[in-house]
Amino acid sequence: MTLLNPIQQEETIRQPSVPDITPGILPSIAVIGTRNLPANYGGVETACEKLYTRLAAKGHAVTVYCRSDDISINSAFHKGVRVIQFPAPNVPGLSTFLHCMLASLLATFSKADILHFHAQGPALFSLIPKLLSPRKKIVFTCHGKDWERPRWGKVAKTIIWWGEWCSAHLPDYRITVSNELQGYYQSTYKVQANRLYNGVETPTTLPLGALADGFGLIPNEYLLFVGRLVPEKASEILIQAFNQLNTNLKLVIVGDSPETPAYVQELNALASGNPRIVFTGTLRGNDLKALYSNAKAFVSASSLEGHPITVLEALSFGLPVLLSDIPPHQEITALLGASALPCFPVGDVAACTASLEQILTLSPQQCDTLKQQARQVVKTHFNWDTVAHTTQQIYRQVLASPSVSAAEFGPANPAYSQVGAPL
Repeated sequence: MTLLNPIQQEETIRQPSVPDITPGILPSIAVIGTRNLPANYGGVETACEKLYTRLAAKGHAVTVYCRSDDISINSAFHKGVRVIQFPAPNVPGLSTFLHCMLASLLATFSKADILHFHAQGPALFSLIPKLLSPRKKIVFTCHGKDWERPRWGKVAKTIIWWGEWCSAHLPDYRITVSNELQGYYQSTYKVQANRLYNGVETPTTLPLGALADGFGLIPNEYLLFVGRLVPEKASEILIQAFNQLNTNLKLVIVGDSPETPAYVQELNALASGNPRIVFTGTLRGNDLKALYSNAKAFVSASSLEGHPITVLEALSFGLPVLLSDIPPHQEITALLGASALPCFPVGDVAACTASLEQILTLSPQQCDTLKQQARQVVKTHFNWDTVAHTTQQIYRQVLASPSVSAAEFGPANPAYSQVGAPL
């Protein structure tokens, strides 16, 4: 796969400046498309929690619409963010979409200045505020080409595709989390999208503690994967490749997926004859930090990503990362430069095995070089505080320009599309 160097890409695109506005204006934000806050599900939820708690701390009124098992509508606060929870209608295959529709209706008639839709499926319902409250501004963030995810059936894929169409034509501003997604919108729909990477926090390293006994782990003696156990993560490739290794290392797989129980059973069956493969289930907080802190390397065979936060988290802990060669992975490894471990062809078990064997031969000096480079890349490119600051500027400028649309911003402004660039 060919990937344009992100620095080269950004040097070729410039944009006219947009007018400054009064510094005191702090738009109120309604957020649609995340399941829960605090995050306990996936990358979109993690991104929303990290971003909106920071914007709330800056003084923005932020309301996030989430799902609940309770039959009533509940309202609470999480680190300054108002969280409104209500149940999703129990319609197999359509519950998520119906919940987003109801959330969009609530947000449309709320006092929010800006409605921010996250992910393509929810963006279908950006039509509601566009028709019923056209003075509200709409911002959209694309976290991935969701209709390509293999777990969705034909009806769901069709709905998500229409959501993608709406995300290309209705928002006042479009954000993508990778260069690949930015290019996709520009080439497919001839509309402007502006790339803004996800961030990651400065980590706290922790000892394994009880995890050492609970899962039989030794520091620096296991490889780590963290993510939902869904088909697009292609964990079966990782397991099959690891089964072919002659090593005392373990493979620790952190994650679960109640939405894909058959696939999870398939993974367990593939690993059943290998005691060196450990499934921990979903872990968060200090337990997850401890696993990152003591792993030898992070590995992922994923076939579809937007901008994987778990890879950024691994880099923040200084871990070497071994990744499949999908464009979002290559964007990250390109920033690591010559020290990066080569990506392996997606879906290729033999190539994955050979790459895993390469990790086994890394010298302590090579590991130190990889660790230093990984932490420097994170420090330079992936900072949640900078993401929040950039998002705040986008909100304020969109709100201050009554006639502005994403297309009118012209080619992506490096100040928006390069995290860490001055504004």
